[in-house]
Amino acid sequence: SDYLDNGQMVYDFGLMKQGMKELIDAFDHAIALWDGDDAEYIADMKKHSNRWVQIPVSPSAEQFSRLIFVMIDKLHWFTQMVNGEKMVRLYSIIVHETDTGYAQCFRNDAYSDKMGLIDLEKIIFSDEVREGWNDPALWERIKRGETFINPRSV
Repeated sequence: SDYLDNGQMVYDFGLMKQGMKELIDAFDHAIALWDGDDAEYIADMKKHSNRWVQIPVSPSAEQFSRLIFVMIDKLHWFTQMVNGEKMVRLYSIIVHETDTGYAQCFRNDAYSDKMGLIDLEKIIFSDEVREGWNDPALWERIKRGETFINPRSV
């Protein structure tokens, strides 16, 4: 954004620690299962772990950066700003594989027909992942396009 909010910030980090952080943290200590993998493998992984996320893309750094961009962008799109924020837009997402190796995704990458569009309906979070969220229905609400209203303070 080219604007500052009522607290002289572009966007309060405390606000990001709500839904955005929960979505990203869902992948921490979870198995990322590509729905394109063998069905028997996917079923076996789900049988041996209660903490998993099934995704419609390969779990590479490139695809994770696209996936996270689309997820956060969708949440942000449905968030109502109430603290004077203006024109706040997600610029990019960086996913590190190592200290020096990373993939960076920009808007045109995230929504590229050439790379394949990411179908949010195909992202499935396990019960254990969702139960760790402040709002276990967070992902379903995002997919439905419900409005999220930022608190006035965090």
